[in-house]
Amino acid sequence: MIRGARADNETELVPAVRNAVSSAADASSPPYGAETRLRATTAATLIAKLNDAGVRYCHFKSNAEVAAGVEARTDLDVLCDGRDVGLLEGILARRGFKRLPAHPSRRYPGVEDFFGVDDETGRLVHLHVHYRLIAGARFFKNYHLPWEREFLDRRVLDEPTGVYVADPALEWLLLACRAALKIRWRDWARAATGSGRGGSGGLRREHHWLATRVDRAAPRGDASRLLGPPAADLVAAVIADDLAFRRLRALRRELLRSPGVPRAHGSIGALRLRWTREVRWIVGTINRRYLHRPFPYARSGSAGGVTIAVIGSDGAGKSTVAAALHTWLAGKVDVVPVYLGSGQGRSSILRSPLKLALQLVRRPPTERRLGPEERRTRDITLARAVWAVALAREKRSKLRTVVRARERGFVVICDRYPQTQIGGVNDGPLLWQWTESPSRVRRSLAQWERRIYGAAAATSPDLVVRLLVSPETAGARRPDDDPRELAFRTQLVRGLDFGGSRYGVVDVDADADLDTVVLDVKRRVWPAI
Repeated sequence: MIRGARADNETELVPAVRNAVSSAADASSPPYGAETRLRATTAATLIAKLNDAGVRYCHFKSNAEVAAGVEARTDLDVLCDGRDVGLLEGILARRGFKRLPAHPSRRYPGVEDFFGVDDETGRLVHLHVHYRLIAGARFFKNYHLPWEREFLDRRVLDEPTGVYVADPALEWLLLACRAALKIRWRDWARAATGSGRGGSGGLRREHHWLATRVDRAAPRGDASRLLGPPAADLVAAVIADDLAFRRLRALRRELLRSPGVPRAHGSIGALRLRWTREVRWIVGTINRRYLHRPFPYARSGSAGGVTIAVIGSDGAGKSTVAAALHTWLAGKVDVVPVYLGSGQGRSSILRSPLKLALQLVRRPPTERRLGPEERRTRDITLARAVWAVALAREKRSKLRTVVRARERGFVVICDRYPQTQIGGVNDGPLLWQWTESPSRVRRSLAQWERRIYGAAAATSPDLVVRLLVSPETAGARRPDDDPRELAFRTQLVRGLDFGGSRYGVVDVDADADLDTVVLDVKRRVWPAI
């Protein structure tokens, strides 16, 4: 898998990416370290450009999964020569990659996150660029292993992918040190009550993979030169004893005493920062899964926050596409979904009982269906007025969330968006007929509602994704709906104007199958993130 000879300091041109790729890999992850035949992915094309330009880099850890990284099924952890920063960033920008700044609780000096979109699958390509080798516990990397030049001078070529990777002996040395420096107090209890093995399951898999490819004695010589003979003996013991916890503990003590392993913070300060970051991660995870509040803890958009609204007529797939966008970004970017419609999406406490009551008093199936214009202009009953007030209050609250989230750097995915161009339909104001009513109370209610919808127009989404669907397709997807209503709404959506949108409106053909539509939307949305 790995070319035996070490690469020269100057990168040779590598046609391997273009020659080795052929059939597309299955979307599911293969067994750890399994070799796959690679297609010409966005990441593979990027790697070829880096090689051609002579950028000094190497994939420095988890090299068993470098093929999965090229397929955008996992991150690519790349160490790059600090002198090539400008060259690297220029190539990334030309290939459509963006730097997404990490939240301060996840940020480290000398580490950047770049993201792109795979052209064929729409998966996010995560390039985790390191200019320094740092290690430590899961939530806080406090230690610097200053071996960057060693790794780059001795990088080797992984021929199936065309990616330069770390020399396996150095990778194994790094793995042993990473496992030792990851030890926390809870690991002592786990080792005492478990198998006595140290390191996470992922580190042990890497260890076993390397054991089939590298002489176990190889890392010792590097450790002696980089850390000194005492540490070299401990590294050899760790590897020989399959990451036994007691061996890792001894190596950790030696590394913490070594002047060749500088640290950013002292013990007390590091403990405080690690606990703070861990608590924030727990709160952020709960929030992302259940609460959907604008609590930043991952990464912001490349140019700050952005609001993306997905609109369309009934049957266009608005909610499905909005959910797909949220799932696509969640875990990598601070993203919050907001439902701004009046249907089955998340409702306020005030409107939820009204929705239940509406289900109980729906019209009998035998009752004549009103035409689209009749429905829009029908008299406003007391029940409809109560519904309109509850809905407007809900929209006002959600719009505040949208604005706050965007200003905090979030990507906000809005399922539907209020508009003021046509009342009584498609998320427009419902009390619009009362604006000229002789009743002062009715006029006041209509004006109050109008201000809320006007605020939505004043804070237009940055990008509007308009899903265009034909009446025939909408009817096939929603056979129980009135065809006249579907035709009316599909035409109405095409005429809506969002002139205040920073990035405008992108029209997407929603007649296609769902996978095609979602892929098209991802490609069109990415430049705005």
